[in-house]
Amino acid sequence: MNELLIKDYEESMLDEMISMFYDTVHTVNAKDYNKEQLDGWAPQKSDRISWVQRLNNNVCKVAFINNVLIGFAEVTAEGHIDTMYVHKDFQRRKIAAGLIEALMEVTSKRNYEVLTTEASITAKPFFEKFGFEVTRRKKKLYNGRAFVNYKMTKYL
Repeated sequence: MNELLIKDYEESMLDEMISMFYDTVHTVNAKDYNKEQLDGWAPQKSDRISWVQRLNNNVCKVAFINNVLIGFAEVTAEGHIDTMYVHKDFQRRKIAAGLIEALMEVTSKRNYEVLTTEASITAKPFFEKFGFEVTRRKKKLYNGRAFVNYKMTKYL
């Protein structure tokens, strides 16, 4: 049986995470966003320093099956789920559910009252299943490209 293992982020995981992020965005999100938007969201060459700084300031959980990195998610000190990505070949296998549950454990221990996220069109139904509600439909400008996404909130 392939058992899901969720670990705390370590910087040694970052290059594999960035690669998985790029591949996932450019395949899974391609049904909801055009190539120009995908390139702005997940450029071929990511800013590794920004990733390191952000992840060192947040709580990040990383998912593995058989020692293969298959997903990650992070939450800020303010209770904002900043990222959640699952490898394109591991979609719909409850990996994201395991990651959000790991983040919920962290937020419960810290007594957060609310969680927020900015969900893509693709991710919106997932977050709704976990009790998040759309508080605003947004047009977000990122790397010079406009995206539709959703500000979502969950009261704990």
